[in-house]
Amino acid sequence: MADEYTEEVGSRSVSINTTRIRSLKNLEKKEEPKMPSGFQMAKNLTKSIAKTGKAALQGKKVIASTNLSSSRTAICKGCPWFTSKGERCQKCGCVVPLKVYFSEEKCPIGKW
Repeated sequence: MADEYTEEVGSRSVSINTTRIRSLKNLEKKEEPKMPSGFQMAKNLTKSIAKTGKAALQGKKVIASTNLSSSRTAICKGCPWFTSKGERCQKCGCVVPLKVYFSEEKCPIGKW
């Protein structure tokens, strides 16, 4: 069989399944989440601006408190979707320090 070979281990021969070895190596490679497309990030940004603008026109407080911003930032930094490169959320593409600053914003996966 092409997916197996025999290898000498000590004084005995052992048959090894190379397909299984390859698949185990693939499991070891952790795929990094990718940023959304440029179009999707622009769409998300437009929605955020509209939501914050609407709240401002209604007289709502649009800037989050320092405590709220800090707690949101801590949650984001512990999330697997957070990337320290550019401090971005790879789920929505937002710049985390900006997103946590506005009170109307929400986490795309519901963490805050």
